[in-house]
Amino acid sequence: MSLLSFTLAGPVVRIHNTKSKAICLRVETGRQWDGGPYFGWFPTTKICGDRPEIRGPGIWVNPGQTTNFYPSAGWTGAISDYTNAGTAGSRYEINFSALPRGTWFDVDMEFGITSGTLGPTNHKPLSNGKPSLTGEPDPLGKANAAWKAGNRLYGMSKYITPSQDFSRLVNVYMDKEAPEAVREFFQLRALFAAFLHPGSVQGVVNAPGSRAKALEMAANKKNMVVEDTQDMTITIY
Repeated sequence: MSLLSFTLAGPVVRIHNTKSKAICLRVETGRQWDGGPYFGWFPTTKICGDRPEIRGPGIWVNPGQTTNFYPSAGWTGAISDYTNAGTAGSRYEINFSALPRGTWFDVDMEFGITSGTLGPTNHKPLSNGKPSLTGEPDPLGKANAAWKAGNRLYGMSKYITPSQDFSRLVNVYMDKEAPEAVREFFQLRALFAAFLHPGSVQGVVNAPGSRAKALEMAANKKNMVVEDTQDMTITIY
């Protein structure tokens, strides 16, 4: 069997860049079946991130281009968007090891917010009939819809920046230091299709009825599973 036929038969992540400028997405490897170092094929490579703590190997995708990434069987990790001058953005988390022919996946915005979606390339719905696409193609627009509906949060302009007359939002931002109220706005008011809270974490117990418990429960619902494909597409907007 040739290397090419072996590669095409295994997991694939397709990265489609709809932006008018090139993007860089960093690859973070969490686990693979053989327990060894990462192996797979990058069409091109680049160092993403402009600060030492976020620098790492990445995939460079030109405007309008779709670039395919072929990780090894059982690969688990994340592909993170660093297109905004190296600032951490959304993380597209993919687990090919949990199911023999399927994929667990989610989008994590706990450390940064950028515009993009993740889902199976064939667009097949989940087993419950719901759409299999997750993430946000327009996070600012989604947040603005909540803001204009009266779901507002003041005094957090670093993360939720209103216009001078407070009629709309002009920017949204996240980092690991964001207060719980900010996470609550994105997760429970704007209803982002992504993690803005870690959800259930071993050893962490949130009191029933608390704001933290509500965030945990909402975040837990962001895990998605498709049982019959390991061909996934990330679209960056």
